[in-house]
Amino acid sequence: MQRREFLLAVPGLLVATPARAVPELDQPAPALNGRFFNGEPFDLAAMRGNVVLVNYYSSYCKFCAYEIGNLETFQEQYLAKGLEVIVLGVDSPEDCHRVERMTGIYNLRATMVHELESNGFGRRYPTPTAFVMDRGGVLRVRIVGAKTPRRFSEEVVPLLN
Repeated sequence: MQRREFLLAVPGLLVATPARAVPELDQPAPALNGRFFNGEPFDLAAMRGNVVLVNYYSSYCKFCAYEIGNLETFQEQYLAKGLEVIVLGVDSPEDCHRVERMTGIYNLRATMVHELESNGFGRRYPTPTAFVMDRGGVLRVRIVGAKTPRRFSEEVVPLLN
């Protein structure tokens, strides 16, 4: 894979910055590990054998507020079939308490993007954005926007069956 660079124009200066590649569908999922708010460590690679949904979330996002209950319900329905949900908060560090509070209310395991030990997915996406890995650790689905129960049924349930 080639490394791409973007040129950033700053008055009187031109700076080259490496571009982060968006994870590609039908490719092995990139590295992702850290600790949830409760202190429990996680490593996406160790979750192989399960279907894993990684959801980018902001406590200030009205679409995230809409979908968080749907995400909790979906997790409860399919946990026994091997669904794992990881919520990644993108709020600023001083607002991480907001993300922790909301994901705690909805029984979702979460952490902040800036606290991850390894993150090959990148730091920011329009919220909410979800990535879904199949049981073999391959990225199969990318969903931008609030996810309804119907969308979960269409995009994720087939990976669980």
